[in-house]
Amino acid sequence: MRIVKSYKINSQSDLIFTKGDIKNFFKHTNFRDIDFFILAVMELGTNILKYPKKGEIWLLEDEGEFILAALDKGEGIYDIRWAVKKGTSSKNTLGIGLYQLSNHPKYLLEILSLQEKEIHGSIVLLRPYKDKKTLFFSKNFLDMPFGGDFVIKKGKYIILGDVGGHGKRAYKTAQKLKEFILNNVFSCLLIDDFFQKLHCYIIENSLRSAVLSVIEITKFGANICGVGTNRLFIKDSDLKSFSFKEGILGEVFSSSSKFRFDHFDKIFLTTDGIDEKLMYNILNKNDSIYLSVIGGVYFSEDTDDRTVIGVKNGL
Repeated sequence: MRIVKSYKINSQSDLIFTKGDIKNFFKHTNFRDIDFFILAVMELGTNILKYPKKGEIWLLEDEGEFILAALDKGEGIYDIRWAVKKGTSSKNTLGIGLYQLSNHPKYLLEILSLQEKEIHGSIVLLRPYKDKKTLFFSKNFLDMPFGGDFVIKKGKYIILGDVGGHGKRAYKTAQKLKEFILNNVFSCLLIDDFFQKLHCYIIENSLRSAVLSVIEITKFGANICGVGTNRLFIKDSDLKSFSFKEGILGEVFSSSSKFRFDHFDKIFLTTDGIDEKLMYNILNKNDSIYLSVIGGVYFSEDTDDRTVIGVKNGL
């Protein structure tokens, strides 16, 4: 998943610009639901202006499909059932309301609302009905073009990397590591040998140190191994209890730790821009991997690269 467009919504003129820009963007694609998305933009944007007064709208793309997200850090939606009830709509929109958005035959409306002291706000997500096994999502530090986080999919493996520092040097290291990983064969059984080779490559090329997590998707679940301090959250198969590991432990690129998860666990890996309390708050509010990932990114502080990877049940 990637952010195609993001817009600050602080005034009616911001919303009008967002509507026009998204409409113009879709004209250059084969997307067929332009009118519905534009209606959704106006409804969701007006809700932002009416209640929290400011927020953001994101247009996301995931494997060729488009997703719309409305995000704010207001007081939250206290009664989600009322918000999606028939006849409920905001002033000065076309009157479609969240009810119509939630009853489209092709799209699913998901809502995350937080009312904690330190963490509050809402995310409304409009996405196609499609059950995906894995999700990838990243947002670079302060929307800068250069960042040290990277995500790679290579066959049955998903790799999450977090290079030390920021800026062009971190970005250069991330690109070099991606190239190395894509051009070398590895397996979780021999992962220590692979990490040692990568360690030598970093030294030889005077690159920055990094944290690396490798997720292997299997028929029965997932294996995770890695080095460094990426954080690992597990939502157990009963969908009620959570556990947390303080990083994938081990010295950077010298020795690894390994974990195994069964078919029904939900696994979340985060880089160090997203803290433990935030993830617990979000995971306690919903079972949607999409909302957990986007919520983790959006509500985290702008102090570091921010990346979340989620692997859900049904692998």
